[in-house]
Amino acid sequence: MQPLSATVFWPKGCKVDGVCYGWLKPSICIAGVLEDIQDTGALSNALSQADSWKAIKDTCGGNPTIIGTCKFDNEGQSPLPSSLTLFEHHELAFAYVLYDSHNPQSLRFYVIELPTDLSSRLPSSNPYKTLAEHDFTYRRCHGIDQAIDDVVINQIHASSLIQTVMQAPSSPPKLLPVTASVLLTLASHLSSLSVALLSVSRLVKQLTNAPVNPFATTQSSQTCVRLKDVSAIAQQIDVRIEQAAFFITHVTTLNRQNTIDTASYSVRYTNFFNTVWLMMNDITLGLAFGAFLSDNSVALAAFSNTAVQAWFFDFPRSAVYWLDAWPAGLKLNAQLSRFYVHIFIGAIDTWCHILPPLTPYLFTTLSALASVGGLTLFLAVLSDLLSLFLTAHLRVAYEFSRAVYWGAGVRLGGGLLWGVFRGKRQNVLRKRTDTWSYDIDQLLFGTVLFTLIAFLFPTALVYYVLFAGIRLATLLAQASIETLLAFMHHFPLFALMLRGKDSKRLPGGIYFTLQVDSASLEGQRPSSYLVLQSQPISLSAIFCQYIELWQRLARHYNPLRLLYQVLAGQHLSSIPRYSIRYAVASPEPLVQK
Repeated sequence: MQPLSATVFWPKGCKVDGVCYGWLKPSICIAGVLEDIQDTGALSNALSQADSWKAIKDTCGGNPTIIGTCKFDNEGQSPLPSSLTLFEHHELAFAYVLYDSHNPQSLRFYVIELPTDLSSRLPSSNPYKTLAEHDFTYRRCHGIDQAIDDVVINQIHASSLIQTVMQAPSSPPKLLPVTASVLLTLASHLSSLSVALLSVSRLVKQLTNAPVNPFATTQSSQTCVRLKDVSAIAQQIDVRIEQAAFFITHVTTLNRQNTIDTASYSVRYTNFFNTVWLMMNDITLGLAFGAFLSDNSVALAAFSNTAVQAWFFDFPRSAVYWLDAWPAGLKLNAQLSRFYVHIFIGAIDTWCHILPPLTPYLFTTLSALASVGGLTLFLAVLSDLLSLFLTAHLRVAYEFSRAVYWGAGVRLGGGLLWGVFRGKRQNVLRKRTDTWSYDIDQLLFGTVLFTLIAFLFPTALVYYVLFAGIRLATLLAQASIETLLAFMHHFPLFALMLRGKDSKRLPGGIYFTLQVDSASLEGQRPSSYLVLQSQPISLSAIFCQYIELWQRLARHYNPLRLLYQVLAGQHLSSIPRYSIRYAVASPEPLVQK
């Protein structure tokens, strides 16, 4: 009769003859080998005194026990023991799975990729598993569970800790990387300044959350527009305050006391250093770009003045005059067109005289801001210059033309008067249009007014389309800057570096590779074994936040949606800034499954 088989998880590189210690449940997991059986008492004493082991004892299913003996041949060339004997199970054939015993300081770990759907975790959701449990033809090894789960993964993670405790029972094992240790030492020296910095951050955050309307009441201030919603500079200051508070309050979370939930600690470690890296790279890029602005301030000022004059003043002025001259045989109402020309040209000329020219001192100031606040602060200033100052007159012209188009064309002409002209009336109670008999004076007045609006509507339409197109182009430029700001604030730079440098620190699952033992004894059949490997996390999981960001941008700037807003006379607005970014200290990690 063929003997029963059992899976044994064996630490890679362990080639010592002696007594094996580990666990039998949920699977046979060998944590290490003792050369002398008298060391079993030292193992129990060392584990009973180690606080780091007590913290993870329950997650591993209890203390490791002496489970058998092993012996190696071929002078240790084979990674597998030539013989393995378990005290409780003598007649067993073993299938070996080699695993890497990661040092806790390396932050490498294994993780089992769990299903995203909760229903798939239920036993009844898998009919094949239910049928397999009632398969009486399958020979099971009683007393040993042949499965790999989170408990086995925790046992594998604890093997290196147990070996460290055995080698130096008096000194606690190192659980922190060198970089984290240096930062914790630095944070301990700066702890006296943390209270003052947090107080300043709260004050600045209150200023950025202040409502734009100074006369807003307590009830209306909850829904009114705030300063950080209008100004990109205020939002950038708010982001910097969040990052500073995140650094001060979360640096203590890197003080690792045990190896419980290595994956959670790795996520906090990655998020923390990703924020630090982004801030340092932002300052570095700001210094480089600030030097460029300072060295070329005169040329940039001359070029910017020419471009601003051409695109924001000359082009709208010439477009308005072109529409007033009946282009392509489009005969507009002369009196209404002249009224539009006086309004729009007056607004353009007035703002052209009010707006000061862009001097080299402005670019020198921008250079200083970029050097101190980073490239993101320069982009925030550029966004505010574009939306609040350079295009203020175009915004006024757009709002005026939109109000006339919506009020006269959409609301009055296309709604009320069109119904009077057809003999229809809107039933408000039943929310439908019913036939209605109007008096002769009502029909006459409505028909005359509808005819008047019908003849004047094309003139209002062409001017509205002109400034709606300019408004749309401005929004696209502003959206590009806002998107670049969001990418620079939350780019997973540190996660990408870890994936390329050491992918075992960012695992996305596990898999097994089949290996053949070429060092088997002569005359014997070569044995094969499995190697437990860590599956690197996918790039789609790393960039999951950017996929969501792109979906939000695509929904807001959908061409069909924008076309409907233009035709319906609705207000064209940029996407809210806080909808394309997420909080720095949020529990959502940069790397998610």
